[in-house]
Amino acid sequence: MRDVDIFDSISFFRIYRNSRVIYQFFKYGAKGVSKINPAIVFIDAAVALGELFISYSNYRQIREQNRQLEIEINTLKKELKNLKEILRLKEESFKYELEKNIQLIEKELRNNRQNYEFFLKLYEMARNSFLNLKDMVEYFRKEYPYSKETKKLEKMYYETLNKYVEATLKI
Repeated sequence: MRDVDIFDSISFFRIYRNSRVIYQFFKYGAKGVSKINPAIVFIDAAVALGELFISYSNYRQIREQNRQLEIEINTLKKELKNLKEILRLKEESFKYELEKNIQLIEKELRNNRQNYEFFLKLYEMARNSFLNLKDMVEYFRKEYPYSKETKKLEKMYYETLNKYVEATLKI
């Protein structure tokens, strides 16, 4: 809303002059009116009507501006409300996606745990097999130290042992 300065120099001066004329009229009666020039009173009245018209047109312009500003404020309020609703919907969709992702991650972790347990059992079984194989290689080394089969078995044992150690290091 726009404020109007009541102590505007031109308007305030005219009001002061008019009130002085009215004061003289009441103080001196008809004698006071005779001291006032009728042409000046007519001109002053015409100027006052002109100022009234200008003030009224300014008032209407300001009122129209206020109405348009109120329309714009209402439009912005509706837009803000719609943006809040969009933001709320996005938040809900993000929450839903987050829950889905959490469920997928938990499922993946369960699968990884199961695979880990399975591979751990396989690893233990392979370790036991290597220990048995080691005992067999030592037995054949004692019983048949110079046979080709013993050397071949020993070579295969060490190659397999290297692969086992590589797999162990990758875990």
